[in-house]
Amino acid sequence: MISRIPAFLVLAALLMAPSLAGSQTIDNKLRDVKRMALTFEPFDADSVKCGVSEGQLTNAMGREAKAIPIRFDGSIYVFQVRVATLAQPAICFTSADIAVYRFDKVRLTGDKRDLHAKVIIWENGTILGSGPQTHGRDVARTMANLMKEFIEDWRKDNG
Repeated sequence: MISRIPAFLVLAALLMAPSLAGSQTIDNKLRDVKRMALTFEPFDADSVKCGVSEGQLTNAMGREAKAIPIRFDGSIYVFQVRVATLAQPAICFTSADIAVYRFDKVRLTGDKRDLHAKVIIWENGTILGSGPQTHGRDVARTMANLMKEFIEDWRKDNG
């Protein structure tokens, strides 16, 4: 019989490990992307308990975004920030993701129909866990790192 405590520790370690996938760009999908609409998914009560706020993340990511000539003032491209937090008494867990997408006409290969679909052109994220006192800062630092990875890929495509 497996004890619940070691299983919980294994689960916690897996959740706290950074994503191994890293950022990536395929077929220069970020080429000529100079304007995007910025959206945040709504923050919930657990985010507040753990000190995660839209303002804190916007500031952390904005400092990194100044490195490239992109304006976040609307476009066919959407830069979406998704942060979902689970508050526990001694630890907070957050799933933090960034996706860049647009809606476009897509042809289905099977029956040759054209559909209007969400096309993800860049995506990256991770799951992290830390104490409630530092979690907001930890999430902000993680989002800044995800933004750096986006900038790296944007530069590769727009070099």
